[in-house]
Amino acid sequence: MARRRLGNLAAAVAVLTVGVAGCSNSVIKNSAGGGAPGVTSSQIDVGSIANVTGPLSSGFAPVVNGVEAYFSMVNAAGGVAGRKLMLAHQKDDQGSPTVDLTDAQQLVQQDHVFAVVGVGTPFFGGASYLAQQGVPSFGYVVSTDWENKPTLFGTYGSVLNFATAAPGEAYLAQQLGAKSIGVVAYGVPQSADACRAAATGMRAFGMDVTFSDLNLVYGADPTTDVLHMKEHNVDFLLSCLDVNGNVAFARAISQNGLTMHQVWLDGYDQATLHQYGSIMTGVYFWLQHVPFEAAQAFPGVYPGMENYIREMRKYQPSFTYDEVALDGWISAALFVSGLKAVGRNLTQKKLAAAINAETAFTGGGLVSPVNWTTAHSTAKSNKPPYCGAGVHVVNGQFVPRVLPGTHEVYVCFDPTSTTPVPPLPGTPGT
Repeated sequence: MARRRLGNLAAAVAVLTVGVAGCSNSVIKNSAGGGAPGVTSSQIDVGSIANVTGPLSSGFAPVVNGVEAYFSMVNAAGGVAGRKLMLAHQKDDQGSPTVDLTDAQQLVQQDHVFAVVGVGTPFFGGASYLAQQGVPSFGYVVSTDWENKPTLFGTYGSVLNFATAAPGEAYLAQQLGAKSIGVVAYGVPQSADACRAAATGMRAFGMDVTFSDLNLVYGADPTTDVLHMKEHNVDFLLSCLDVNGNVAFARAISQNGLTMHQVWLDGYDQATLHQYGSIMTGVYFWLQHVPFEAAQAFPGVYPGMENYIREMRKYQPSFTYDEVALDGWISAALFVSGLKAVGRNLTQKKLAAAINAETAFTGGGLVSPVNWTTAHSTAKSNKPPYCGAGVHVVNGQFVPRVLPGTHEVYVCFDPTSTTPVPPLPGTPGT
């Protein structure tokens, strides 16, 4: 269930005036993905589509670096069924849905790729085209474009459901003794819907949400909101903003003498911590993947993360601790798991069918199990338990939160309770 890191998309929507609807008048030919374009006896050619040079590209482009690192690791071991994996055609959609569609068409019609591995963009304008062509596509989900399309595979599932995080957010608020909760978001759906769902969920769990601003203007001075929170004695803030918005609020909170716990949906990266560590003390993050720091904190407990860090340092060292690069790595791992299941006699249909039969994909021990028999459907996806992993900032470092007396970073919940429940079998760290 894709849920997190919506700050980049929210900021992109707030800044840009791009029309997403009606961006294509192209005639679509439904090939149903029956063949094996891009496949030879010795290699498999795939493409990628990412926002490499457009606004907020740093929040999307690294998906490609994660894919490249995973392919390098697999190729060094001989490839899959005797074939090397080649990210042969890399497209830059510049953050534009129209360009994204053109890129998708070129990958299929001109480049004849077998799959698109490494989608990282705020506006996936080519989603419907790729789905109707039956081209398996893998990447970072920040929109509903992926939903109900059985050949599109998001890192944590292809359905967005903001409500699934509410039990974990309420649990954290309770653990921290929160009495008065505030939520802030930009006035765009990708940001406001996330915080609206959080506020609704917390109220359902008996939490007192005393302040809510779901219509913040991008780049606005947060002082007025902070003073209102001071009047309401807010001691727990959930922010559905991007990094810049989070930092601005943290500064205003400090400058106005407030003391509160903060949960950010964006900003879990070393560069942000290095630059703003002095005002991030006590900030919490609720993640869908095993925290990077769990590898060192609990040696041997999270071998999937240990392997990821080791291989990224070898092949893409600058992106080792980048969450979007991790999305690319996991996307590539899902692609490869399908290839291995199909074997030598490869077609696009067979690949999609193999992945859609997977009931507990963990990306090699990096994510809570994803059931791909249901993970495409808005009607069937998002079944409990809902699991997340927490980290917080202590003395300038990200520190994983674990269940008392354990090394388990994942905490799981049913939708109607903040009492932790057992995770699914195969959950990393259990």
